[in-house]
Amino acid sequence: MQRMVDLDIPRRLSGVVPAWATRIGCTILGVGLAVILRLIVDRVSPGVGAAPYAFVYPASLVATLLGGWQSGIGTLLVTEWLAWIFVVPPAPGGGHTELQAAAAILVGLTVLAVIAVGEAFRVAAQRIVTERNAKLAERELLFRELQHRVNNDFTIVNSLLDLQRRKSTDPETRRALEQAMGRIRSVARVHHHLYVVPDIGAIDFKQYLTELCTALAQAAFPPAGLSLRCHCEDAYMPRSRAIAVGLVTNELVTNAVKHAFPDGREGVIDVRFQRSEAGWALSVRDDGIGLVDKPKSGLGTSLTEEFARQAGGILSVQKDGGTIARLDLPASAAGATPASL
Repeated sequence: MQRMVDLDIPRRLSGVVPAWATRIGCTILGVGLAVILRLIVDRVSPGVGAAPYAFVYPASLVATLLGGWQSGIGTLLVTEWLAWIFVVPPAPGGGHTELQAAAAILVGLTVLAVIAVGEAFRVAAQRIVTERNAKLAERELLFRELQHRVNNDFTIVNSLLDLQRRKSTDPETRRALEQAMGRIRSVARVHHHLYVVPDIGAIDFKQYLTELCTALAQAAFPPAGLSLRCHCEDAYMPRSRAIAVGLVTNELVTNAVKHAFPDGREGVIDVRFQRSEAGWALSVRDDGIGLVDKPKSGLGTSLTEEFARQAGGILSVQKDGGTIARLDLPASAAGATPASL
């Protein structure tokens, strides 16, 4: 889950640009917005002067939301002065009437009310953004702590098995314990590749999927008989979606190893991620025994479907010699470059 963006420009640029400078910048932005809108209206409908202060309201509100009430008031003063000089029609005898002055004062008071509402909204939004980002930071910290503890658990289990291996005098037992230790190390590597992904806008999904398949082959495959092939087109994907697709891959490959090759049968599992007509597609194909007569609806199936939903894709399974599981993703799921997302 991504953190919310704080639109308070002075606070975002704090420590880089002085607050007074950013507030002046927001004031200039608000005034510029009002002037541009006025020029557009004058070009579309020349001579319109019935609402000389119409654009003071949105300009002051935008400046307030971005820079605070100081920017809103600055925008109000400048835009109302410009409207008074260049837009309000002069009286027949020159100058402006008392009625026009009263209208300008009334506009100023109502815009001040708009600025007050905008400032209240801005403060409330700041508080929501701060609280939400703080919760996300705490969640990320807890998640990293959980991963650290899981890695420690893998290490402890591996150490216990190694202790038993060294104490054992039976060659078969020692060999079995060594294989178990290797399997645990491989599972730990899969765990690492599934979750320890840089928290950046986009990751190199080709590298991620290739490393994940390598870890899966080391963890889930028996010493001989099965092979795992992986092909992935150049693609970049957001971190959260990449993890979800990685979890789907993990479940599909594990299921293929578990169900498609009984009794030590040899075979190949082919993992592919490539463009499709609808966008992108992940496929896991095996040349095993194919689908069973009665599809199972156990925990593994439920997890796979949930991971597919988190990835924003549609999962389908069909028999094609062996079994092919396909996760169809929209075109927006990945891009050829990080900038294309």
